[in-house]
Amino acid sequence: MKVIVGSLKYWVLVSWLLSAPAILASVTVVNDEEQTCTWEERATCGNVYRDPHLKPLQVTLNGDKVDETFYAYVPPDFSTYYNASQGSMKPIETSFSGMFGKFINLSNKRVQIYWQPRNKKLAPTYISDIAPFGAAGTATYPQHAFVVTEPNKPTKILDSFSIKSSHSLYTYDPYGTVEQAAKVLTPEELDLYKLQYRNLEFNKLYKRATGREWLALYGRKYAPRYPMWPADFFNQTFTVTTKETYIERPVPDDIGKKKIGAYGTSLAEREQLEPYRSTQDMLTLNMTVLSVAPRAYEIRNFLSDEEVHHILELATGMKLSRSTTKAGTMGTGRTDDSTRTSLNSWIGRERSPIVDVVFRRAADLLQIDEACFRYRRDDEKQLVEGSMAPISERLQLVHYDVGQQYTPHHDFSVPDLKDGQTSRFATILFYLNEGMEGGETSFPRWLNAKTNKILKVKPEVGKAILFYNQLPDGNYDERSQHAALPVVKGEKWLTNLWVWDPYMSADI
Repeated sequence: MKVIVGSLKYWVLVSWLLSAPAILASVTVVNDEEQTCTWEERATCGNVYRDPHLKPLQVTLNGDKVDETFYAYVPPDFSTYYNASQGSMKPIETSFSGMFGKFINLSNKRVQIYWQPRNKKLAPTYISDIAPFGAAGTATYPQHAFVVTEPNKPTKILDSFSIKSSHSLYTYDPYGTVEQAAKVLTPEELDLYKLQYRNLEFNKLYKRATGREWLALYGRKYAPRYPMWPADFFNQTFTVTTKETYIERPVPDDIGKKKIGAYGTSLAEREQLEPYRSTQDMLTLNMTVLSVAPRAYEIRNFLSDEEVHHILELATGMKLSRSTTKAGTMGTGRTDDSTRTSLNSWIGRERSPIVDVVFRRAADLLQIDEACFRYRRDDEKQLVEGSMAPISERLQLVHYDVGQQYTPHHDFSVPDLKDGQTSRFATILFYLNEGMEGGETSFPRWLNAKTNKILKVKPEVGKAILFYNQLPDGNYDERSQHAALPVVKGEKWLTNLWVWDPYMSADI
């Protein structure tokens, strides 16, 4: 794979310590110095670049300077996104008011979170369980009401919240202070209480420095291990060349539909595909920046017509089930409702050599070693620290009929308390048909300087859309909220690929 991006600086992936006993109180900017990291210090797949907008912040505790530097993502003046002079342009928020809500349980008991409809005669809607000292999240709107209850007792309300604009974090804390919590909790429980309490204090500092809230868990969530494409300005273009050339001619079933092993295609299996590929030695993919916040990109002709036909053909023998949405994490909450009305199925990389080609090409697009997208052999275990499983999910094949949609949502999750905070990192959508009315992919939270309308991406056969669910400092990108708009006429087929950082959760 060859990547042409102009000039990119190497950047360090910084881990943050959680050993300080005091509570965070202030933060100051320190000098930005070049950093280096070795393979042993931070195992990665692909090349690691230093984002120029990661700014070092010296964290202090109770006024005392400590050896703790946090690299926060502080984007440049918005005018640079239009290649205009500094201060000449201001970002415009869209008319969409949706946001992300994160609910934190600071008690040592499992609780449940419910959405309370404005019509009090309607029953509350279950959102998620929240484990002791854990958290859950969901898409929401200002003035939405939520209640915290005892498990399976929606009328036993422990706390309630009314969502406020630009305020995503809400806590249920039956103790109130660390001192009071220390009188009730065990030493192990108190450590977890302090972990979340420290996270809330850090959020104040982070918001002051960046203008956004810290949605992850401080001390447990690190900068992404995998590289992120920059989005310096609208319509910026990047060129990626890959050996994974198009499959352009029909492949016989005994080759094209033969299942492959968990370690990907063998050399012999790849050689069998050569007569059906394009004659070029390398495939050139052109990627264009659609949005800078969130980082979203368009790649036309990512898939060939033959590859699109193959993926759709695989669906003919599959049972498409009603799509489900995971309502929260740290629990078992799931819901089937009007937020998502499509049908879907799943296609594993091992399903066929042609699907394997798609995964390899996607890995090249993301600048990640393709071995990270499958089970790895012993000599590849250094590629993903802490896991031998793929960092990518199976392709999700989705069909939307007239009236069906997926309302605005986020692909990232609120993970458990484990170090690393594994969560979805990047999303790639592949469109498999076109010509329908409606059915666009929308980014309702994008920032621009010209309109308050949402960004809409029209489906085109073979086109891919890439966007990141995390920011370069490891925070979850609230502006990555997106939707599948209702199909007005015709139908819509697409497939999507989710890639995790630092590795994929064991329950996927």
